[in-house]
Amino acid sequence: MGIGRFLTGVSVAAGVSLAAYLVLTQQDPLTWGRNLKHQAQRTTQQLDDIRQAKDKVAANALKLSQAIEDGTQTLNAIQTQIDKFEFKVAPRVAVIQETLDHLEQTEI
Repeated sequence: MGIGRFLTGVSVAAGVSLAAYLVLTQQDPLTWGRNLKHQAQRTTQQLDDIRQAKDKVAANALKLSQAIEDGTQTLNAIQTQIDKFEFKVAPRVAVIQETLDHLEQTEI
C-alpha cells in the first residue's frame, strides 16, 4: 500500500508540474504532445543516422587496413626487385667508379 500511495503522489506531482508548465508557457496540451512526439522521432532518426555512420566508418576502416596491407606487400615486392637490380649492376657501377677515379687522378 505504501508503494501505491508513493506512485500516486509521484503521478499527481508530475501531472501538476506538466499542467503548470503548459499554463506558464501558454501551450496547448495536444500541440505539446505532438511536438514531443516529433522531437522523439527526430532524435530516433538522428540515432539511426549515427549508427549508420558508425557502421560506414568501421567498414571504411577495414578497407583502409586491407589497402595498407596490400600496399605494404607491393612495396616489399618493389624493394626486392630494387635489391636484385642493385646486386646485378653493382659490379658495373664499381668499374665505372674506378674508371672515374682513375680519370680524376690522371687529370690532376
